[in-house]
Amino acid sequence: MAAAAQVDWKTGRPRIGRFEPEFELLVACCDNTKKSDLTPLLAPDLDWDRVLKSAEHHRLLPALFEAFTSQNQSLAELRERARNHAWRSLQFTAELKKIARCFKQHGIPFLAHKGPALAQVLYGDPARRQFGDLDLLVKPADVPQARTALVELGYEPGLRLSPVQENSYLHSGYEYVFGLNSEPNLVELQWQIVPRFCAIKFEMQALFERSIEIEVDGARIRTLGYEDQMLVLSVHAAKHEWAQLGMLRDIVTLARFDLDWTWIVTEACRLGIFKILQVSLLVVRELFFRELPEAVESMPVVRGAAKLAHTVVTKLQSNYGPDTESLLYFRAQLQTRERWRDRTQFAWRLATTPGVQEWKAIRMPDRFFALYRGLRIARLIRRLVKG
Repeated sequence: MAAAAQVDWKTGRPRIGRFEPEFELLVACCDNTKKSDLTPLLAPDLDWDRVLKSAEHHRLLPALFEAFTSQNQSLAELRERARNHAWRSLQFTAELKKIARCFKQHGIPFLAHKGPALAQVLYGDPARRQFGDLDLLVKPADVPQARTALVELGYEPGLRLSPVQENSYLHSGYEYVFGLNSEPNLVELQWQIVPRFCAIKFEMQALFERSIEIEVDGARIRTLGYEDQMLVLSVHAAKHEWAQLGMLRDIVTLARFDLDWTWIVTEACRLGIFKILQVSLLVVRELFFRELPEAVESMPVVRGAAKLAHTVVTKLQSNYGPDTESLLYFRAQLQTRERWRDRTQFAWRLATTPGVQEWKAIRMPDRFFALYRGLRIARLIRRLVKG
């Protein structure tokens, strides 16, 4: 277990361990629930430029700023960045409220996913969590109407597809991206949690039925229920190879809620993502010294889960980011799954399902659309040979 910087229950002071001091400080800020004194972590040679750069990478500016505000520390650059983030979060919250009003007028049910809604649920304030866009979950049947409503509000779709391409994309993809003014990726309209090739079939109707209503800046908005949130956050972290400490901060914060862990484990096993859940919680335990829930602890450790969790912790302080178009990335994704049938589905769908990259590479009339599958396979073989 990594001896990360955490609060000693006897002295109330951080425990300093094997991480580099800049990363040690960020870990302590993530789980600083008791507002402990972080002075022991402020080494004279602490590289503040690296701290700030790492905080941006891990999306932890609010946590870092809050930790030092509580100790009356004056850090001008950190304060300026935190102010900019707070202003951005206000803008995002205003956009979310505007979209919610529009969708209500059009009778489009939706769930606010991540963004200001998750910040409100976990930290009680949209400004206390760093995010860069708005994610909206809708049911697949409501995608065309929701897209039209966003265009009416002035949003510009990032994709323009032919009718046949669009029908295929609704089946195999999971999101449309919309921009506004100078921001090309402001809103993500999602009808699945992950693309179809990931072979993780969340049931959207059930997610809506188990959703909860929250208040965000005076607006009543629905979001994922706590137990579904834990599974979705774990899958999202795995999709990014657990590369951001902010994602793990969200998971450890949600883990403090009164959750039905028996249901979570049962649902994770049904979906074939128990290894993903287990790795997420093992990483949280190694970073923050949080005991695993009994329902998780009583389950056997899935083959490779402990090694993967340790690898994640080791790599985190290097500020790495996965290359989501590389074959190494897809191989790593396969290793997060515990069932062979899910791995097989993942590989087959990945290899044979054409997408936006193929449609952009060669423009073909819709009547030749079936040829894109061969183009997809050929492009993957070429990348494999080059690799």
